Parts: sequence; structure tokens; C-alpha cells
Amino acid sequence: MIGANVSYKWVHALVLALLTHSVLCPSRVSANPPELVIYAYDSFASPKGAGSKIVPLFEKQCGCTVRLLGCGNGGQLLTRLQLDEKRGKSDAHLVLGLDQQTWLQAKHYTEPWGNWVPKGYPELLAESKVGEGFVPFDYGVFSLISDQAELTRLKLGVPQSLKDLLKPAYRRNVILEDPRTSTPGMAFLLLTHAVFGADFMAFWHSFKTQWLTLTPGWDGAYGLFLRREAPLVWSYTTSQAYHEEHGDIKGDGRRYRALLFQEGQPMQVEGAAMIRRSLRGGAPGAPLSAPNDEVERLSKAFLEFLISPEIQTLIAHTNWMLPVRVGVELPESYRALPTAKKLLRLEKDSDELSQILGRWQREVEHP
Repeated sequence: MIGANVSYKWVHALVLALLTHSVLCPSRVSANPPELVIYAYDSFASPKGAGSKIVPLFEKQCGCTVRLLGCGNGGQLLTRLQLDEKRGKSDAHLVLGLDQQTWLQAKHYTEPWGNWVPKGYPELLAESKVGEGFVPFDYGVFSLISDQAELTRLKLGVPQSLKDLLKPAYRRNVILEDPRTSTPGMAFLLLTHAVFGADFMAFWHSFKTQWLTLTPGWDGAYGLFLRREAPLVWSYTTSQAYHEEHGDIKGDGRRYRALLFQEGQPMQVEGAAMIRRSLRGGAPGAPLSAPNDEVERLSKAFLEFLISPEIQTLIAHTNWMLPVRVGVELPESYRALPTAKKLLRLEKDSDELSQILGRWQREVEHP
């Protein structure tokens, strides 16, 4: 989870299980070829995250060692790349977990493909292809997740639209992520901008007294939701599948259900990219060896591995997102997810995004 966070993700699988959070990458690591070093968001890099399943398979195939460096959420991956640029060196060869919004700002720090096209790229969903240099590996559909038992207890109906969330009954019954630090939070903000246009700040003027809290990332929001602090949280439709796979179904009912808005649902595409050659070592104290053919080979091989049928089949149960490869069979719990009538790709260029965020911040911080 377009990290994602973006969001972040606003990522998704591990936090549902463990609800842990860290925000910093290790600053140094010894990495000599044939070791491949990858920045990733925490839930992918953790011992019980998707990386713990994917990395050993790749190591067996390539005869190399892969080191994952957890960097918090998707937004923090971008921050790490920006810091690497300032100091003139990177601690990794690849970055994994950028989404289509953070990619617009991060592609300056990544290596273009040139004449190379990843094997399997033509078999990916058209809507997952963000741009040259970005290899998508999964996608998610943002939605509210509801605790049906809590809604019933509170005698609350199911919101059908964004405007429904302005009703007095939902005051302090919605948990959101902060768009300044979270990719899911950014997706919600951009959804309101897409739906209400020039009037989107009027929505936020009324809505800023409705939410229970704005958390820095998805994991904090979902943790509060599972502790029953509020019956609605901004998450992904696939959260419903996670709960179903972990015993949520009782009789014919689901306690945790994804709710779709009439206006449509934002889509998040997560991807990976090679970090720019000029940042991969060479500066005093840089932990990585100078770029060479072996690093290039391993980097490209890993990117292709992410979109291989083998790994795309694992995505649903390891990262709790949807595969980007066409024709991958989904678990039954995914086939039961509600289908959005309208999927929205809502990325903005840096200038427009800055303007939207600035207006939003001035509104929500004003008494």
C-alpha cells in the first residue's frame, strides 16, 4: 500500500500483522558485489514483510546477497534520495516502494533504462506503467475500511460519498493519514481536489473538525482503527481481503469491509528503480563499490524478477496489494473485493502539488 505510503502507504502487509514502525534507514552498510543493496519501505524490509519471501528466492536464482534497508514509508524513501543527493552518495543500488506521485519527484535521482526494457514489461497492466525508469510491481485501490460491528454499535450508516463524511454523525469517527508525510493521506487530499475542484477547500473547511486524528503514516492510522478508536479508516480495499484471510468471516458477514465512494477511488502504483550511477559510491566514505557491470546486471535482474509470474503470484499474500501482471490468478478473498466503477490516477507535478498542500495546510491549521 501509491507507499505505497504515499502515503504512503499513504504500506501495508506487515503493519496489519505487527503494527510496528521505524523511520530511519541505516546510514552505512558494507556492500561489495555480488551484494545488491535496496532501499525499501519498512513493511517490505521487515523480517515478516514481503521482502522476507521475495529476497531468498532471488538470492537462490542469482547466487548473490541482497540487503534491504528499511526507510520508513514511501514518502521517507523520497527524503532519503534527496539527502543522498545533497551528500553526493547513496547507500543503495535500487529503491523499492516509490509510487506514481513520489516518482515524479524521485526520478531525478534514478537511472533511465536507455536501450534496456525489463523482461515482462509488455505483460503489465497499461494503467500501472508510470514512466520509463519505473518498474511497477503492485498496485492498490484506496478506500475507507469500516468496522461493521462498531458502526452497528454506534448506529451509524455507511457513507456513500465524500459529502456524507461531513454529516454530524461521523464527527470523530474517521481516521486519516497526514498528506505531508503519508502517501495514502496524499491520495485522500488529491481525491477531494479531483472531486470538488475549485471548491475543495470548502470541503476541508467543514471536514477538519470531523476526523479523529491525522497520523504520520498508514500504520499508525490502522493501529488506532484496530484498537476501535474509530469505525472508519482510510486504507486499501485489500485490507478487507487480509481480514478475511485471517478469520474475519463469521457466518455471512464481514466485520471489516471496504467502502467505495460514488465519486471514484484513487489508485496507487508501487514500483522500483535503479538509483543514479553517479550516486552509487565514489564519495569519501561511500559504502558501495564503484558502479560496474555486475551491479548493473543484478539490478536489472531484480527488477525483472519483481514482475515475473512467480513473484506477481506472491504479491497478494505477501504485500497485500494487487499484481500488475496481466493474467495472475487472485485468491478468493480478492475476488470478493468491491470493484470501483472509476479508478483515478491523481498524480500532480511538483508545483501544483505544493500549491494544493500549502492551501490545505493553511486551512487545517487555522482555528
